[in-house]
Amino acid sequence: MPRAVALGALIAAAFLGGEPLLSAQTSAPPPPAKEDGQERSLQQRFVRQFDRKDYAGALDTLTMLRELRPRDPLVIYNIACARSMLGRSDEAAETLLDAISAGFADFHHLERDDHLAGIRGHPTFAAIMKGWRELLDARGQADLSSMREGLGEGYRLERDEALRLNFASAFDAAAFDRAKAEIRRTASWASPMFAEPPAAADRPPPWVSVVLPTPGDFLRLIRLENVGGIYDKDRRRLISRDIGPSLRHEFVHVLHWRHMERLGQTHPRWIQEGVASLVEDIDADGDAGLTLRPSWRTNIAKRLERSGRLPRWDEFFRQDDRRFVSDRPQAGYAVARAVFLFLAERGKLVAWYRAYTEGFAADPSGLRAVESAFGRPPRDVEREFRAWLRDLEEVSEVGRPDAVGLGVTLGPGSGDGPVVEQSVPPVGAGGRPLSPLRRGDVVQEVGGRPVATLDDLYRLLGDHEPGEELAVRVRRGGRTVELRVRLETGGSTPR
Repeated sequence: MPRAVALGALIAAAFLGGEPLLSAQTSAPPPPAKEDGQERSLQQRFVRQFDRKDYAGALDTLTMLRELRPRDPLVIYNIACARSMLGRSDEAAETLLDAISAGFADFHHLERDDHLAGIRGHPTFAAIMKGWRELLDARGQADLSSMREGLGEGYRLERDEALRLNFASAFDAAAFDRAKAEIRRTASWASPMFAEPPAAADRPPPWVSVVLPTPGDFLRLIRLENVGGIYDKDRRRLISRDIGPSLRHEFVHVLHWRHMERLGQTHPRWIQEGVASLVEDIDADGDAGLTLRPSWRTNIAKRLERSGRLPRWDEFFRQDDRRFVSDRPQAGYAVARAVFLFLAERGKLVAWYRAYTEGFAADPSGLRAVESAFGRPPRDVEREFRAWLRDLEEVSEVGRPDAVGLGVTLGPGSGDGPVVEQSVPPVGAGGRPLSPLRRGDVVQEVGGRPVATLDDLYRLLGDHEPGEELAVRVRRGGRTVELRVRLETGGSTPR
């Protein structure tokens, strides 16, 4: 009879000698294209071999892939699966521990994966299942230590026990508090869709690392200039350039992936991105609530509708992920956000999502869930959507020459608000005072509403007219300054 495995020994074995999972200082440059192609070829090959039940061949392929990506938790996990299917249970159990050490944390998948049938009676597997919470907590603590070692001085580290988040922030204390408030507000908004059932208390989700880096560390960690943030669901790592739209967007991905993993579902990218993009443009409603607003994305959707290029729902809902991310992605994101904003404004978002997850196996597109939520055929609801979109307000956007501005030249800043790149003389023609904003000021609130990005600012200012005066809060050096600023037409040109 197999000997029981002590949980303490299991945790020590899983995390002993683990290398840092996050390092801004030592990020390697992107691998050469040839190696990328080799990795893709090996990935495709082992998937085909699993489909053919050629587990010996898959193990050989995965071993070659691991030489290229030695600490990839999914590669190591799939090696454990191949060894399990080959009857090599002791090796499979040890490899599964290696995968957990490297960062594998989807215990819901592990619990139901048929490829691990060969080790379900193994004492190591039984100990992993029994120690679910303790192992994930140890993984979370290891990730926190990894951030401390990898990011170095200048980062504030905190934990949110309720949301199971590790924070590493390069922002000042006030901006960091704003970021945590945005996280809590987003979690409150999303809870009706993604709430965990009471029975899930002994099966908590993995800890997630939330990194709010310096601009330089952001580029070293992500290596992409034209994105606001990412959520790497395999490594449980959220990295955001700003503490507003990008942070809220990526955190919805965190909550959505946690829910999908518990359900054993993977929703199409258009649904994932459409739901996440809802919280990019909001108005805060007290400490916890938020109101969804039209945005530059819905502007795009309106233009598509006017030009007759808005896709039909039966095509858009059924598109595959490759098409969504490669075929005019800006338009795809815009339509996805418009669809979900429509569902939300009609009070049907939660009903649609519940019907969708319950009927996912029968219809992963979401069209049947539309019929369930509205009680009408999807074609009729689509006609209502198109009429709603035509009537939806168009918001002010960055770069529009007629946009209402603050009378200064602005840049995107470092993530906690647009920065004044160029100010104006204090007195204009006829002795009229001009903007009191000065170069280097970071705009954080306008009219009592928080701003984190240029998109935030322009959408907000679109509700006002030239000549109005608004209260503007800025960070000037190490202090906060309250100003009264007269709005101008086209006066906040971004660099």
